[in-house]
Amino acid sequence: MRYKVFVVDDEPMIRYGLVSCVAWEEEGLQLLGEAANGEAALSRLSVEMADILITDIKMPLMDGLELIRHVKLLHPHIQVILVSSYSDFEYAREAVKLGVVVDYLLKPTMEPEDLLAIVRTCKARLDESGMHRQQQDQQRDNAERTRLHKLKSELKAWLGKTGEPLSWMPTWMNEPLITAVWRQTKSAPAGEQPELERVLLLETAMEKCAEWIGSSLSFIAGEQEFIQIIADGAGGGFALVEQAHQRLLTDAGLGFTVGVSPVFHHIKAFPDACRWAKYACEESFFEGQGRCYRGRIQLQDQEAGDTGGLKLAWDPRFTQLREAFSHAYAEADQAAGKLALGAVYEVWRERQYSRSGIMSQAQSLLTIMWSRNYKLKSEQMMKEIIDKLQQIHRIDTLAELIGGIESEYERQWDVGAVALIPDDTSGAHLIQLALSYIQENYRTELSLQKVADHVHMSKNYFSEQFKRRTGLNYIDFVIRLRIHYARQLLVSTSLKIHDIGMQSGFNSPKHFLKLFKREVGCTPAEYRQKQAWEEAQHSRGGR
Repeated sequence: MRYKVFVVDDEPMIRYGLVSCVAWEEEGLQLLGEAANGEAALSRLSVEMADILITDIKMPLMDGLELIRHVKLLHPHIQVILVSSYSDFEYAREAVKLGVVVDYLLKPTMEPEDLLAIVRTCKARLDESGMHRQQQDQQRDNAERTRLHKLKSELKAWLGKTGEPLSWMPTWMNEPLITAVWRQTKSAPAGEQPELERVLLLETAMEKCAEWIGSSLSFIAGEQEFIQIIADGAGGGFALVEQAHQRLLTDAGLGFTVGVSPVFHHIKAFPDACRWAKYACEESFFEGQGRCYRGRIQLQDQEAGDTGGLKLAWDPRFTQLREAFSHAYAEADQAAGKLALGAVYEVWRERQYSRSGIMSQAQSLLTIMWSRNYKLKSEQMMKEIIDKLQQIHRIDTLAELIGGIESEYERQWDVGAVALIPDDTSGAHLIQLALSYIQENYRTELSLQKVADHVHMSKNYFSEQFKRRTGLNYIDFVIRLRIHYARQLLVSTSLKIHDIGMQSGFNSPKHFLKLFKREVGCTPAEYRQKQAWEEAQHSRGGR
C-alpha cells in the first residue's frame, strides 16, 4: 500500500523545495498534492485524505495548527511534519501536543536528508499503526464472534426451556423483531443427503440471508432448518424475508419454506415467536412447499390445552372414523375400509387438525393395517414397521400423505387380506385398536391396565387375547418397541445413552442397559460404535 503525502506552505519556493527534495515513488509514497494555505489544504483533504501531512505553521486564512486540528478529526492516525522558522518555535511546541506531529524542521537549517529521515519515520509509524489497528480489529472481530456464539447458544437453550437471561445482545435486538423459521425443501430424503452437505447448504443460506436482510441473527435449529431473528423497526421485515427467499431460489438454487412470526417487542417473547413461525410453516403441509407464510399469535402452546382453534387429534369425530375403519379391516371388508379412510381424508382436508395431529392419526391408521397376523411377523418385520412409522413425519404435504396411505392400503389387499380371527372380528378389532394405542404411547408410562381400559377390556382378558393374537406377552411387546426405538436414536443422533433410554420409555438407566443387552446382545455404546464402523465401511466401499 502506498501512503499519500500532502504539502502545505504559503511560500512557493519552500513548497517547491519540499515537493522536489524527496523521490516519493522510490520511497513507496504518493505525492497527493500541495496547497498554499490551510483552508485550501483542508478543502482538498476533505475529499481525499493524506497519510502524511507536511505543513508550515503560520499561513494566511488558516494556520497550520488549525489545519492539524481539523485533519486529526478526519484521520486520527495521520502523521504530521511541521516546517517552521525560529520565530514559530513556540507554535511548534504547541503543535506537538496535538499528538500527531512526528517532528519539526527549521526552514533556515533544513536539509533534504533531514526531511527524508523524518518521512521514513512517519512511514514506519504508519506501518506499525496499521498492524496494531489490524490486530485490534481482529481482536474485536474475535470478541464479537465469541459474543454472538454465546448469544446463539443462550437462545437455543431458551427454546429448550433450559435458558437463563441473555448475557448480551446487539442494540438492534431492542427494536421490534420478527422470527423466521427456514426449512429447506427436500430434494433428497434426509438420510441420503450427507450431513456435511446439509450443514454447508444451511450455512450458505444463512450467510446470504444475513447479507440481504441486514440486522439479523441466525442459527441452525434442525436437520434441514435454521431460525433467524430479524429487526423490524420499520415494519418491512416480512417483505425482506420474501425477497431473500426468492433470491435464494433464483441466485443460489436453494429452496426453502419459511414461516414468519408476527412482530414482537421484547426478546423474552422469542420462544413464543418461534412457535408462531413454526405453526406458519405447517401451512405448507396444506398449501405446498417453497413459499413464505405469515404466522399469527397463539396465546398458549397446544400442549397447554389451547389448540389455536384446531381440534385435538383424538377427538370423538376421528375416534369414530378410526373405529369404523378398524371394524371394516378386522372383517376384511375392503370397500367399507376404503370408505372410512375417505371420510378421514375429507376431515383432514377441512384442516380440522394440525399437521402433527394428522401425522399421529395417520400412524394410528397404518398401525391398524399392519396389525394383521402380528404374531407371524419376524423381529425384522417389527423393526421395519417402527421405521416406517417414524418416517411418516418426513412426509411434506397432505396430498403425499394421503397417497402413501392409499398405496399401503391397496398393498395390504394385494398380498391377500383375510380376517384376523374370522369367528371373532370384534376381538380382532379391539386388539388392532390396542396395538395402535400402544404404538402411539409406548415411550410413555404405559401399563397393561391403561391399555386394557382404553379398549374397554378387563386386564386379565386383554392380556390373554393380546398374547393369543401377537404371540408375545404385553410387557415383552412394549420392551421390544422401546428397544427398537432406542436403536434408531443410537444410530441417528448423538444423544447420551441415559437420554436415549429416557426418550425410549425407560425410567431407569440401569433397567435400560440390562434389557438392551438382553435383546440386542451388546450394550448401547457397543451397538452405536458397531453401527458407526459399519457405516464407515459402507461409505468407503461406495467410493
